[in-house]
Amino acid sequence: MVSEDYLKFSRSHSWFEGEHDKLAELYDGEWIAFEDIGIIIEHDKNFDLLLTKLRERRLDPGKVFVGYVSKEPLVAIL
Repeated sequence: MVSEDYLKFSRSHSWFEGEHDKLAELYDGEWIAFEDIGIIIEHDKNFDLLLTKLRERRLDPGKVFVGYVSKEPLVAIL
């Protein structure tokens, strides 16, 4: 049986990928945190500050989806 947390994370990830271009228009160069589809909790250009904001709101950063949004494609050097 699949846990509810996994299903929620999977839905959030799918939403994030599908809405990336729209999110980039609003949050270019920022980290965003959201709990479920379309519910943005916090955002910040600085990852550590984002985590601090989440903790100040008594939210566990490990239980929310956090993703980086950019208009520029990310390049991975392997």
